[in-house]
Amino acid sequence: MPPKYTLQPLFSFQDQNDYLRFRDILQNIGFNEHSIIETLNIKHLPSLGEKDIALLQKRTEGGSPLDTLIRLFLIESPCPVQNVRKALKPMKIETLAEADLICIDGSDVYGKVKLLPFKGLIIAFDQPRMLLTDQATEYVMGIGSSTITLANLTIRRPVQKALDLGAGCGIQALLAGHHAEQVWATDQNQRAVRLADFNARLNGMDHITCLEGDFFEPVRDQRFDLIVTNPPFVISPENRYIYRDGGMVGDELIRKITRQASDYLSDGGFCHILCNWAEKADEDWKERLRSWFEGSQCDVWVIRSETRDAATYASTWIRHTEKKAVEDFARRFEEWTDYYERQSIRSIGAGIITLRKSSGRSAWFRAEDGPERMMGPCGEDIATGFAIQDYLESISQDIDLMQAVLQVSPKTRLDRESIPTDQGWMDQSFRLHLSEGLAYSANADPIVANLLVKCNGRTPLNTLVHQAANALNEPVEKLTSPLCGIVRSLIAQGFLMPIHLTPRDVSAESADGSTRDTHTS
Repeated sequence: MPPKYTLQPLFSFQDQNDYLRFRDILQNIGFNEHSIIETLNIKHLPSLGEKDIALLQKRTEGGSPLDTLIRLFLIESPCPVQNVRKALKPMKIETLAEADLICIDGSDVYGKVKLLPFKGLIIAFDQPRMLLTDQATEYVMGIGSSTITLANLTIRRPVQKALDLGAGCGIQALLAGHHAEQVWATDQNQRAVRLADFNARLNGMDHITCLEGDFFEPVRDQRFDLIVTNPPFVISPENRYIYRDGGMVGDELIRKITRQASDYLSDGGFCHILCNWAEKADEDWKERLRSWFEGSQCDVWVIRSETRDAATYASTWIRHTEKKAVEDFARRFEEWTDYYERQSIRSIGAGIITLRKSSGRSAWFRAEDGPERMMGPCGEDIATGFAIQDYLESISQDIDLMQAVLQVSPKTRLDRESIPTDQGWMDQSFRLHLSEGLAYSANADPIVANLLVKCNGRTPLNTLVHQAANALNEPVEKLTSPLCGIVRSLIAQGFLMPIHLTPRDVSAESADGSTRDTHTS
């Protein structure tokens, strides 16, 4: 029978050397992303789903140690005791049972956690079927789309102290552990803290400290160079699941984190918050979020990835957890939508909010819809975006921008759509896009496209605007204002870079505009 989940599991080995032994066993049998993907013939590990179990069991019926541990820890299938003993040799399977990683039931062994290789790490977290049990409240989620999004948008530069707030299984803490001298992981869920601590030990990261407590209370005397958080951001009328429900009205939990984060950041430090927020009727969502940061002493960049109407949002999240209570869906759906109506919430926005502590000067606020695609890690794009916004804040007048020397990004691409005519192909439209990172896109016309490509890092914008005016036989004064507006947008989205913000200079840019020595990761 499937294992029962205990609310206060050990998730620890009595002999500290067993962490290394277990890790070595996993490595030696090929329990890694490449080998598992090859064995299962899938595209990537997070794509594993319940509907694929029968097929995946067929592909792991060979009985090798790798087949056995894939079945035990990834597709949640019982395995014969003798197969598990062979796979874990020289460790005893009783050692893993005492650590609450497996349970032994007669001649069968069941996994009690999932183990997932991810970016060179091995991460333990709860099995989704725990959501169907009485212990569902304490469920610790694994690596999903929100995990990967936050990981890809985090600035990966060497820091002294980092914090993973609401750490869950601790994945963000472990990723920060690669470039931070000390890392703290906090969560109010004791089960999550124990899983995070197990993961830190399993991956040999003894510079990670895992603490139980609410919000910033466990680290109230600390200041951090980096804070990352994937909190329970779902806006719901319930408080049933620690990993999902914030337990506060509307988006008050996210607002509380944004207000408190400034007090725990070192000057120049960054905080990344993956979250949802309410978008209320007759209220600009950007202005609503701007009000959260008044007096915070932080520069703020909000990137909205999507917005969903309240009814669609409710349906999505109810189905996410109520996998068997289909008959209860209508009642719950009505409760959720009534809750939104009472608070005048018409839709829910999702995205990432990044703060940078900026003591001693006026802070800026920027909010926008993000690009349709994010291609690979984008942390450096986030860091560069802060440096670029600093620059744009310093040249608020067109006369200042006209003196700028700009360089077109090597990531810029131009797509043309042409139509056939009697004279040959005629350009119908132009579309700019970036080929990697925050892959923004923008419409362009021939004037803008030609101006952009002439930004070679040597010629001032003023000269290029005069050249465009002469080519069109238009007075330069007529083109200056609209072109400056377009250029500002192209700079903000990364198509154009001020020449003084070379990659080296951007890396050393501090919050107060000065430069400092830094290492590259």
